[in-house]
Amino acid sequence: MNGQKLGPTELIVIRPSGEITLKASRARRRFQEVLRNNISAALKARDLQCKLRMNGARILLSTDLGAAASHVLPKVFGISSFAVVEATTSCDLDAIVSDGEAAFAEAVRGKSFAVRAKRSGNGKDRMGFTSVDIAQRLGAALNQYGSVNLDSPDVAVQVEAETTQVRMYTNRHAGPGGLPLGVQGRALALLSGGFDSAVAAWRLMRRGVATDFLFCNLGGSAYERMVLQVAKVLVELWAHGQRPKFFVVDFNPVVDELRTKVRETYLQVALKWQMYRTAELIAVEEGHDVIITGEAIGQVSSQTLRNLASIDTATTVPVMRPLIAHDKHEIIAEAEHIGTAPLSARVREYCELSDARPITAASTARVNDEIRKLDSESLVAVASSRRCLDLKKLGATELRTPYLFVDGFSEESVLIDCQPRHMFDAWHAPDAVHVDPASFTDGFRALDKETPYVVYCTYGTQSPYLVEIMQQAGYEAYAFRGGLTAVKKACEGRIK
Repeated sequence: MNGQKLGPTELIVIRPSGEITLKASRARRRFQEVLRNNISAALKARDLQCKLRMNGARILLSTDLGAAASHVLPKVFGISSFAVVEATTSCDLDAIVSDGEAAFAEAVRGKSFAVRAKRSGNGKDRMGFTSVDIAQRLGAALNQYGSVNLDSPDVAVQVEAETTQVRMYTNRHAGPGGLPLGVQGRALALLSGGFDSAVAAWRLMRRGVATDFLFCNLGGSAYERMVLQVAKVLVELWAHGQRPKFFVVDFNPVVDELRTKVRETYLQVALKWQMYRTAELIAVEEGHDVIITGEAIGQVSSQTLRNLASIDTATTVPVMRPLIAHDKHEIIAEAEHIGTAPLSARVREYCELSDARPITAASTARVNDEIRKLDSESLVAVASSRRCLDLKKLGATELRTPYLFVDGFSEESVLIDCQPRHMFDAWHAPDAVHVDPASFTDGFRALDKETPYVVYCTYGTQSPYLVEIMQQAGYEAYAFRGGLTAVKKACEGRIK
């Protein structure tokens, strides 16, 4: 018997997406090379040692951690399917039948099965047998253990025969399909942290588009942190072979100007217009080909067909809306698949600028009239002052510490005192709400999520931990830096 079960080093056969194999030779080679580099980057990011080589239309991956690699490959765009090779043998029909029977007798015992064979070359040239010969002979040998079912078998025995080696396996796992990330230019995705924008970005990434992210912050640093976490998960799971950027712009000055100059009914449309314009300014400077949004027809007032048409003239950079005809439940289901849903579910909406009934069928002329009231140079200043974060470099500390602390109280903030009750009764900041530290994890959930909070404690050591819990639950909350002495001093300044 010439066959051998694979030892510690396992071989995985990777099938690129069918679209890649249909490309012209030059494009095909480029796509295959990018895919191979992305696979290598995905595995190395998880400290998995591997060797990759092209084998015709296949990519062969050698690794000593096949199970771990099998968890990574389903998230590398451009892979149609992959399988861990269970046995190899020489290119001899008798050896294939003998070793195939030994390898898969138990796998097909009491089950329906089919043998699917593929061999290189045409007819019987070079090898002396065809793929049909393999399927018939090996199928006959295995028939004593199970029953043949060519249409929908319980087990599919795959045989790939080449002149140098024959590979056999029964497992076959689906990849994400699509095209290798990075072969279709660059895009800038407007990311709000909700379900829609993350899924929209993922859909373009799946088509090979390298994607950076723009976050127009309408809230505080706690909001930024939640959106950043969504982007981080999306990138760590799916953006292999790329180093996506995360641009942050403070959009509060833009909102302030909108509220003073634009009619209330047009605020939502004008806000979206200004986001488009900001995205265009950054996209042109950074070399992005398109802008991505998560808009779906009729989901909110600014996304009616007439309103979307009226703001399309905001930018000369093409705007792509991959979710335009999707229902909300479809989008949420896809967010669950890609891994962003749990984080997106905590992000609250910050885009509601007025209680007035918004326009739902704006004309381009009317929108332009409102936009002309605004200072175009102020938007340039906002875009120019953007911060840029490298998502791949951000670690746990960078995602936590800068977003937890404040050194003062704003007028809108509600203070939460988490001292023991007797200490709260002895002294607390004016108008502070008491939440007992012993029951804090349950007690804070009765608070309104629409309000920003500042939490303080006796020595300034417990409040960061409690704020971490609040932020992860979707609250805009911050820990006051320092203990009661610092709180008292800040209260004196607030009263003045």
